[in-house]
Amino acid sequence: MKTIKVLLVLAILLCSKTIFANDSKMNDLPKTETITVEIQKILKNSNLEFNEEVSANVYFTINNKSEIVVLSIDSDSDELEQFLKYKLNYCKIQAEGMAPGRKYLIPVKLVASI
Repeated sequence: MKTIKVLLVLAILLCSKTIFANDSKMNDLPKTETITVEIQKILKNSNLEFNEEVSANVYFTINNKSEIVVLSIDSDSDELEQFLKYKLNYCKIQAEGMAPGRKYLIPVKLVASI
């Protein structure tokens, strides 16, 4: 009976250690809100208008100069793809926690203009 209790306590300690170890890795990831806010600032004052809502997934990385390097854009709209490449490629970004060389994905949605 005593060995069962010891094994149970040991199992609980091992599980709790792995849970806390995974939590520290989450702090190393960039905050999505800061990345989103930075990209919203870049795309804010555009004269691009659409009759319907369009969206795209932008895959990018950050170079050593803290610039966005667009890798690819998945969208049904060619006009939106060209616009996003023009506006985002090699644009400086100041989001904290962005690691150079790491790949990121940001969904972008533009609402229809009335």
